[in-house]
Amino acid sequence: MAGTKVVLLPHRLTPAWVSRFGCELHELGPADEFEFDFGLQRWFPPFSMVLLAMHLRRFRERYPDTAFYAKNFDNHSYAAHMGFFKTFGLDHGNAPGEASGSSTHIPIQSIKRSELAEQASKAYVEIGYTIEDRAASLASLLTQTDSGVLHDTLTYSIREIIRNVFEHSKAGEVFLCAQHWPSRHEVEVGIVDAGIGIRAGLGENPNFQFDTDRESLHAALMPGVSGNIWAGKGSDPWMNTGYGLYMTNRICRAGGCFFICSGSAGLWLEGKRKLDVPSNLQGTAVRLFLDTSQLTDLKDRLAGFHKDGVRAAKEISGANTSYASAASQMLTRDFQ
Repeated sequence: MAGTKVVLLPHRLTPAWVSRFGCELHELGPADEFEFDFGLQRWFPPFSMVLLAMHLRRFRERYPDTAFYAKNFDNHSYAAHMGFFKTFGLDHGNAPGEASGSSTHIPIQSIKRSELAEQASKAYVEIGYTIEDRAASLASLLTQTDSGVLHDTLTYSIREIIRNVFEHSKAGEVFLCAQHWPSRHEVEVGIVDAGIGIRAGLGENPNFQFDTDRESLHAALMPGVSGNIWAGKGSDPWMNTGYGLYMTNRICRAGGCFFICSGSAGLWLEGKRKLDVPSNLQGTAVRLFLDTSQLTDLKDRLAGFHKDGVRAAKEISGANTSYASAASQMLTRDFQ
């Protein structure tokens, strides 16, 4: 091993830069010790903050017996308040969930499946109901209201992502961070887990055996795709339908944008444009970015998106019989 390795965190904390930084971390070999330089004061956006924390957390887990040092971390009081440093194990600032949040932000918090399941058991309801309640409470915190288009949209989107995590990823917890800028008509939500990832999750269904993370990522955004072979069947209202990620990315792209990464693949969606982004993440990360000025009635929009999804599935050759074939075609198509 070669002495001390100095790791400079990316100066630009956009989703793409943080994702590429995760790739660079993965390429780092062992050392006697690592020194992480957090650099000068700068803005930590919600999604980039929680994704970066997860990359650093997994890197530390990879070298449990190696000494880690940090410098210039005290330049970042906002990130410390939001729980960034303690999320990956540096004893500085608040712990995840310690800061109470406000009408404009939700600091990093850990949402544990065991806690949601316990709440559901005590109330004699399915866990889906406690996920719904948690999503609604988070939406209320950000919007300072218990109803309305923005509240309903955030509740739906957060609920669907958390449900996907606990139904498919085998992760016991998910980390969430969010920010609302009312004057700019913008909301950003970041949700990250350290589960088995999308390709392995879809692979639980024998219809979805993919060779690459990129193929699986594109397939996961198609309507009706789920790692649950019983998706869309039965009378359970909380049964996964395979439309959660499809609907959520459509909502975000109605004026905003959607980013998802898992394993070696990342995908940025904005309008009908898509961009592949390098990634190396054990688990899955999702960024929801909404233009609140573009939001209309959620019920009507979901009905329209669902109709588009059914039509798209019919247009793609093999979509109903071979999702591997359909996903390959989706790699070169514009999204609906």
